[in-house]
Amino acid sequence: MAARFTKLTNAIKTGLKDMQTKAAVDQIEYWEEQMKDLDISGSKGIAADLHSLKVKLQAEEVDGSAVQKLLSDLAEKTAKISGRVEDKAVTEQLTNVSTGLDKAA
Repeated sequence: MAARFTKLTNAIKTGLKDMQTKAAVDQIEYWEEQMKDLDISGSKGIAADLHSLKVKLQAEEVDGSAVQKLLSDLAEKTAKISGRVEDKAVTEQLTNVSTGLDKAA
């Protein structure tokens, strides 16, 4: 399970601003799929933010400030949920994702 966020972590390291829209949407959809059956407090908020982010990225004109706000919100919510996951490797991955999203926002 720890490898689930490898592509996203690599994208964060290389810079989310340089990520193509399709690749970003693919990552969001992957993350949404991972969140689907997760029964942890806060997971529904992350799923809603992911959906909003996907919609905003696919808009004809991308609202950069709205995207930054969503990235910041996702970073905060991901950090909170990471401590509630039983698998320590997943906790570490989510913490890295959270930190990267926070820096990108």
